[in-house]
Amino acid sequence: MSLPVFIFRPLCVGIGLLLVSTVYGQKNEIFQTLRGTIVDQATQQALVGASVQLLDVDSPLGAISDDDGNFVIERVPVGRYEVRIKYIGYQSQLKSGILLTSGQETILDIGMIEQAIQGEAISIEANQRLVTNEAALVSARSFSVEELRRIPGGVDDPARTAVKFPGISPNGSVLSNELNVRGNGSRAVIWRLEGVDIYNPNHFGVLGGTGGSITLFSQQLLANTDFFSGAFPADYGNALGGVFDARFRNGNTQKRQHTIQLGFLGVDLATEGPFTKSGKNSYLANYRYSTTGIINQFINLGSVPTFQDLSFKLHFELPNSGTLNVFGIGGISLIEFGPVLDTARWDEEPGANFVSYTRSVTGTAGLTYSQAVSSKSYFQTAVIATGMNSFQERFYQNRDLVTADTTQKADDYEYRFSWSSYFNHKFGSRHSHRSGLMVHGLMADVLFVRAENLDPDNTGAFTDTVRQGSGQSMLLEGYSRSQFVLNSQWQLNAGLHLMYLAFTGELSLEPRLGIRYQINPRQSLSLGYGLHSQMEPFFTYVVQRRNAQGNLYRYNDQLLFNKAHHLVLSYRWQANERLRLGIEAYHQSQFNLIVGTDLPVSRVGGSDFAFETLDLNNGGTGRNTGVEFALERIFADGYYFLVNGSVFDATYTANDQVTRPSQYNAGVVGNAIVGKEWKLGKKKGKANLFNANVSATYSGAQYFTPIDLPTAIEKGRFQTDYNNPNSLKQDPLLYLDASIVYQVNRRNRSSQLSLQIRNLLNQRPLLSQSFDRENGEADNFYGSGLLPILAWRIQF
Repeated sequence: MSLPVFIFRPLCVGIGLLLVSTVYGQKNEIFQTLRGTIVDQATQQALVGASVQLLDVDSPLGAISDDDGNFVIERVPVGRYEVRIKYIGYQSQLKSGILLTSGQETILDIGMIEQAIQGEAISIEANQRLVTNEAALVSARSFSVEELRRIPGGVDDPARTAVKFPGISPNGSVLSNELNVRGNGSRAVIWRLEGVDIYNPNHFGVLGGTGGSITLFSQQLLANTDFFSGAFPADYGNALGGVFDARFRNGNTQKRQHTIQLGFLGVDLATEGPFTKSGKNSYLANYRYSTTGIINQFINLGSVPTFQDLSFKLHFELPNSGTLNVFGIGGISLIEFGPVLDTARWDEEPGANFVSYTRSVTGTAGLTYSQAVSSKSYFQTAVIATGMNSFQERFYQNRDLVTADTTQKADDYEYRFSWSSYFNHKFGSRHSHRSGLMVHGLMADVLFVRAENLDPDNTGAFTDTVRQGSGQSMLLEGYSRSQFVLNSQWQLNAGLHLMYLAFTGELSLEPRLGIRYQINPRQSLSLGYGLHSQMEPFFTYVVQRRNAQGNLYRYNDQLLFNKAHHLVLSYRWQANERLRLGIEAYHQSQFNLIVGTDLPVSRVGGSDFAFETLDLNNGGTGRNTGVEFALERIFADGYYFLVNGSVFDATYTANDQVTRPSQYNAGVVGNAIVGKEWKLGKKKGKANLFNANVSATYSGAQYFTPIDLPTAIEKGRFQTDYNNPNSLKQDPLLYLDASIVYQVNRRNRSSQLSLQIRNLLNQRPLLSQSFDRENGEADNFYGSGLLPILAWRIQF
């Protein structure tokens, strides 16, 4: 991958600004503008006359929203604030930890909830909404970009930040951002962008997977992101374990702003601003290129991963209260290993003669159109294309550095074209409704071939086709849900999700239910239930093999959906506007699980990427049961903390009727995070900021499947022991992460120096086993150790 020429000019400008900002200080107080938009969350209609008030200021600072719901507060001294938003007849909100820097304006998009029962006491919890989806009463969490940057170990990656939430098992490898929710494998999670399901948005991901090493889109583009870990509302389907619902913010409609970040991971360039002086349309774009890719153009670093990605969002305000958003993400990642050219070292270094080349290309592009129908109704329509190409080649070399007859090559494609539309209507403060339809066109083309020892001339001819196939089909999803506020204490959310796969003709009707009882303004009990279904990656259904006559046939084309009943009981205590405690007990009863017909393996229980090459059926069951808690103090008065823990049991049963632990059945998982910020300067408008954060994560032992050594020796390549899945146990994990951030404000620009250290204790847990072909032995593969991430961000 070559470095695009257009990044050098802004890169040089940013370095120049950095040097100037470190030499020249500012004697005068520095100000910034806080602006935003306030709407009714259910109807997306502008709220006129809402009050916005900044707290922790010497003299009153505030604004009133105009006819379009917009507000502007100018000449705010830079620093961190709490913001109070009030509107008659609506629940007030408190936004904490809002940071104003000199480099860029801060923009808030606020959705307010109408007070259903006038004159009744308002729950303090309403001031700290957990997610933007009002139908989610349990197992839901939202986090902001500021939180993303603050939590150590997150490495500015939203998926890595979510690992710190209760119910999520950490990975043994610090290089992985896979989300394993309540004992489910990472494939049980779906990703959404701008309200539409998308393909795996991660670098170094695998076909059909949902994780990798780092997300394609930078945190520079993100608005608040929602994460669901169970019993999610009827809006979401085709997922068993969780939903990651990300949205891009709109660019600044009033002025052009730019960000340059230089760091260990790469060069990050972002720009935003208005298209025209009308101030209604905007653009937002981010390009990122890995540091290793840049250095590799001048110095050969050898086997290092490289990546680049581009993300963007274009926002247009149309006549008659319509909006159009055009968005996209795209990324390329590759890595090449080996071999060690000095053959004398092969006996001492396991796998030194192994060669691997992996490249993945992932992308999504789409548009959304929203239109108000009345003051109580609006609809939204989206069209997207999303997909992935994964190429991999592996082989061993002989001592004469000639490729041995062990080549494995995979070249796989999977695409999806989707149309999604929903209609939202608010009947009144006590009842709102949404119904929607999604149509997904599915396409796959996969090929995985091998050169076995059967080739006597060692020409590398591919004598064994492991997996091949292509096909297309359609997946239909529909949903309808209503939210009822019965009185000051009871709230009911009820819905139905429908899923139909034309390839198999299966139709699934899935009821969803949520009930909340408000004990008092500070405490509530909630109950959530849902039936959830998930299909396998589409290429699993179309793969073919050859029979004895040499004819191709499909062998997994009749698979039904994996299914699960989710039941969640939640207690929440809002001690005050900044401190809350949540406790949840959950049970997931899984059935129709896709497992091996003759082998006791399950995707839900954990398996390798070649799972689809096996004969499969729906003979499996599973059970995930646990209790989790979270005590959280949001950022205020210069500090925050989060303590959470989970105790759970996750198992599955295959066709042999033997119950086995799921791969991520750690039993106990806990996190403790604390952060403190100091203001360096007496006056807020002249203050620089320094903060330090530390995080400790503990996870009980997880499981993995060993190598089938006799078969590996016989065939000369790695072979998984499918007869003994999850039979080996790792040691418990204990990770310590830390970060420090120094924020400097200069007139018209700001800079931030950050250092994150992942895995301070240098833990290297056993992850899996590999095969040493030279010595005919099994080798243990361990996770990466300490990982420092240094970055400098400049905003202007």
